[in-house]
Amino acid sequence: MTTRRNFLQLVGATAAGGVISQYGSEIASAFEQVADGSTEVVWFQGQSCTGCTISTLQAQYPSLETALNEFRLAVTFHPTIMAEAGEAALESMSPDPDVLIVEGSIPTDIPEAAMVGGRPAKEWIEELAPNSDVVVSVGNCAAFGGWPAAENKRRLYDLGENVTGAQGLQFEQREPGGVLGTDFTSGAGLPVVNLGGCPPNPDYVLLTLATVLNGHIPELDKYQRPLPFYEPLVHDNCMHRGYFDRGEFADKPGGEGCLLKQGCKGPYTHCDDQTRLWNDGTSVCLNVSAPCIGCMEPGFWDRFSPFNQELEGMGVLGGISATQAGAAGVGAAAVGIGAHLGRRMMGYGKFESEDAPDAEKRMEEP
Repeated sequence: MTTRRNFLQLVGATAAGGVISQYGSEIASAFEQVADGSTEVVWFQGQSCTGCTISTLQAQYPSLETALNEFRLAVTFHPTIMAEAGEAALESMSPDPDVLIVEGSIPTDIPEAAMVGGRPAKEWIEELAPNSDVVVSVGNCAAFGGWPAAENKRRLYDLGENVTGAQGLQFEQREPGGVLGTDFTSGAGLPVVNLGGCPPNPDYVLLTLATVLNGHIPELDKYQRPLPFYEPLVHDNCMHRGYFDRGEFADKPGGEGCLLKQGCKGPYTHCDDQTRLWNDGTSVCLNVSAPCIGCMEPGFWDRFSPFNQELEGMGVLGGISATQAGAAGVGAAAVGIGAHLGRRMMGYGKFESEDAPDAEKRMEEP
């Protein structure tokens, strides 16, 4: 008999990628529940570039290939990959799925910006979500509004800040609410489980779905993201961290040194990509000297743009900016902020996660 596991509990105690390799057969059994018809899944798309689907499809898990292929074929509705079209596609959609996966933001001011089968996406979500045991938003658009919710800075066409009124399922940017409202819970008593990212790492999707398909409740942070994935701070595990600690900053993209002055948002971004890596564990943005642009965080796009500029004056610890913190490694900037903070800023500790439940010091968000 297959053991039912909460795979997200294993993530923090296992090397990146280790959970998938060690428990591949058990993860496969979770997806087989969908293939054999005992669990129904709907993958719904709103305002989306389909990048989250592509990220998930391109993931390479040789030990899970058969189970995942069967899972994709068994999903009752996925407009990108399903063979059916038109009325046949809509008829195949389960009206009360066990798991509802949403990709893409939901327009509320101009509902016609995302129509499915002649109905606005908003109506579909309001109908499907309350009937679902678990609701998972895949990507920043579905979770927080994403790029469709970016500010209309020039007020083109006499429209407001958010052209279509794009929202996430339970958040509007970093503010609770969204399409379903703060009080929404699914049939399992869960809020929407948010897998932020533009796109999220495919491991996040795989392991979260395997966990909820096995009937487990993931531990979530204040943005309703699974803690094992979104608790680490990019800055703490960056391969360029040594440069930061010595106050050595690159003077151009791809240059030698910490990339903070080239727009890196690593000190403000939470995810475990620096250890998990992408493309079958090959690399990640910072490893090829591309600054982190904060795409895993709520409020992305506007929050961190322009992407190639340093976020001046934004506090990391005790009101000290990230640049000042780096300079503390070679100067006296630590004077007056205490030995404890000084040690942390000079590489002897980590920046505290804003979502760590017992953190004494909180990172000041931009």
